[in-house]
Amino acid sequence: GKASKFDNLPLLVSAGGTTLKIWNSLNGSCLLTFRTMHAKTITSICVLDIPYDEAEDDDNEANRKKRHIMTASLDGLLRIHSISNEDIAAGSLPFLHGMQFSDPLSALAISQDMSRVAIGTTTGIVTVHQRRALLSKQQQEAKERREPRHGTYSYFMRGAHEKAHDPDDYLLLHQKKQKLAEYDSLLRKFRYGDALDKVLQQRQPQVVIAVIEELGKRRGLTIALSNRDEESLEAILSFTIRFIDDPKYSTYLIGVAHILCDIYGSLIGQSSVVDELFSKLRNKVTNECSAQRMLLRMLGQIDFVMTTAEIESAEEKASRSV
Repeated sequence: GKASKFDNLPLLVSAGGTTLKIWNSLNGSCLLTFRTMHAKTITSICVLDIPYDEAEDDDNEANRKKRHIMTASLDGLLRIHSISNEDIAAGSLPFLHGMQFSDPLSALAISQDMSRVAIGTTTGIVTVHQRRALLSKQQQEAKERREPRHGTYSYFMRGAHEKAHDPDDYLLLHQKKQKLAEYDSLLRKFRYGDALDKVLQQRQPQVVIAVIEELGKRRGLTIALSNRDEESLEAILSFTIRFIDDPKYSTYLIGVAHILCDIYGSLIGQSSVVDELFSKLRNKVTNECSAQRMLLRMLGQIDFVMTTAEIESAEEKASRSV
């Protein structure tokens, strides 16, 4: 290639507003002033030298590199201009490529091997872009020769033995959003009565008790138990009758029974089904209370026997020692 007067000259690039300036670092003179198409202030610039294809034969080191300049601005644009020696001599920096971002750009950096560029925004987000590896003419021709013909078995099986990813790739695993149960969605919408009805249909006492406990924490248990018709009242009453004597659930269901009696106690006599359920609940509670009283009396008798035995044993030991 033809030699240029800028080949061995160390150059500096500066930005002010939306204007780029190229300086001779030896004598401090300005070689070129170029007004870019940015709408707002340029915040960062980077100079990058991308090598030409290795197959190209050129003795001049400067001609074997594509020299570009990247500019980032508050208008959210990343613009790439050519700053070859010919461009500087001609007095213009041709626009090559651009990228639009949703946020204003505040920082720009490029890796030493010119393969990655990091772009920072004013919102604190950093984006990293990686350049694809360039193939030589020989590599490109070999790749085309290896490409199987369409419709053949080799074409059908062409990806069977490929590696999952390149060693330089970064895999971002997308975490699937956990799907909420229907009663959880109803709780989030403050539809407490519907949530309780939905969980009662599952016939899983642990889940039902968990929802009742959550309703208690939200102070929505009374709301969930109110304004019920005969069918919906039958479901919660049947569940309460079945599990109120279970030690794991009695703590919660005793409170449910109290609220049901307070709300629907005045409606006794209007529905035979509801009357029968309240009667079963009363009998269940009465039997449980009788069993508890009998157990307490038995515990008292056992304590009396044990205490008496301990006293007699102590007295016997004392008489022996005398």
